Amino acid sequence: MRFGFHLFMVDPDQHLDIARTADDCGWDSIQVADSPFFPETISVPYPYTPDGTRFWPLDMPVLDPWVAITAMAVVTRRIRFLPSVLRLAIRQPLLEAKSLCSVAAISNDRVALGVGLAWMPEEFKWLGVDMKTRGARQDEAIQVIRLLMQGGMQEFHGKYFDFDPLIMAPVPKKRIPIYVGGTTTPALRRAARYGDGWVSVIHDMDAVAGMLAQLDGFRREFGRENEPFDIMMHCPDAQTVDDIRRLEDIGVTDLQVTPWSVPGILAEMGVGAIMQQQPPLDVKLEAIKRYAGQVIARFA
Repeated sequence: MRFGFHLFMVDPDQHLDIARTADDCGWDSIQVADSPFFPETISVPYPYTPDGTRFWPLDMPVLDPWVAITAMAVVTRRIRFLPSVLRLAIRQPLLEAKSLCSVAAISNDRVALGVGLAWMPEEFKWLGVDMKTRGARQDEAIQVIRLLMQGGMQEFHGKYFDFDPLIMAPVPKKRIPIYVGGTTTPALRRAARYGDGWVSVIHDMDAVAGMLAQLDGFRREFGRENEPFDIMMHCPDAQTVDDIRRLEDIGVTDLQVTPWSVPGILAEMGVGAIMQQQPPLDVKLEAIKRYAGQVIARFA
């Protein structure tokens, strides 16, 4: 089992100290958010809270994920970073491939790519992208990015993205995993077909086995059941080492936790109930060290 946490709602001034501490203590990954802007009014409910409301202030600072990752990468040695998730459906994959390859070069390939479908209609409208085609366009975008990371002359001729032979450099020295997010059936199928893994938001332990069985079925359907596949998941009720080992036994490879949150928050309370807890930096750093000593060390 590997361990990581998310920096959504964490003050950007704290990112470097947190990254250095996590790197020193044996954490595997840090996730960062992607949100180019926050509309004053959104026409649909937020999908990850019980009542559909946003749990963050509209003026909350969110760094561009590639900028945040680069800044943390240059002050660390071994920890990995990933956007979780990059709203790939509103972005141009040639440009995202360039950013990803550049960050891979700076970080010595200590990066992964988490992708998901943007959920706000306003993002699509104001960025001039058709929301109705977001799933199919993201499928092609994943293929484009993976193709370009191989290096050499590459071309792609799809329905939504089309280009003649071109070369992108530098490219990663090793395979950079692409994790697909989402909990709907199409999202799970997309992860099984195109992803090197699945990254999820928050679930109770009791729900995990069923979701992984569904993913396994889709992977068999696409002939990918024997390929490596990571499962990144936040299960707030996995409180003990035995709980975590049970998740490991059924296929979870990466447990996402928030070490400075108060225990007892359940998945049905929503991810916001965890991320809204933002103690001072010194409390966060001590929690990162404590969790590493009490839990991560047991899985070394």
